[in-house]
Amino acid sequence: MPKDQPKKTRQRRKDARPEEIIEAAFVEFEEKGFAGTSLANIAQRAGISRTTIYLYFDTKEAIFEAAIRSAVQNTVQDVGALSAIFDGNFETVLRNVFDLIYARLADKRAITIFKTLISEGQNMPTLVKFYRNEIMAKGEFAMKALIERGIEANELSPSCRKYDVRLFIAPVAFAALWGKIFGELDPIDINEFKQQHLQLVLDALKANSAAKLAGARAT
Repeated sequence: MPKDQPKKTRQRRKDARPEEIIEAAFVEFEEKGFAGTSLANIAQRAGISRTTIYLYFDTKEAIFEAAIRSAVQNTVQDVGALSAIFDGNFETVLRNVFDLIYARLADKRAITIFKTLISEGQNMPTLVKFYRNEIMAKGEFAMKALIERGIEANELSPSCRKYDVRLFIAPVAFAALWGKIFGELDPIDINEFKQQHLQLVLDALKANSAAKLAGARAT
């Protein structure tokens, strides 16, 4: 090959998009964890030079934040959108929300984020705070908004406001982590698990609403 002829592979990869860097980072975080992953590892996995990463991300922490947004943030936004277009049928909207959450938060990339935060969160408090504020808090707000719409439509009792909405979300994370840790030994039927989870939430909300309604009629 003539000396002045550029290396085609390197030239092609210099224009790697941020999404490709993030995907490479997911693989590295999954295999090595956050602490064990370096920018050099990510660059090698993406087929680019380390200096190219700095065109898009200043630090490994910035890449992890982008990975969180890529894996989870769109789900939170879409849950909020479903709550906003509430059509007066709470159960139907809640079923759509559960379908969306389980389909996305139980995927491999979201599980990698969960696993990393659980195993290494104590050493990365800034990223834990980012996930709490940018993902969990907004997800809780969206679920509270959905319950509020159900109350406004007279499908739920105002007393349903007392519930900690984290109870409605937690089984999703449990199912995802169970599959990651025990999936080969004792796999979960994720669709059946989702349906039972949904029914538990609906039963709790409706039973609370029915009890309040019966009490109001009795007085």
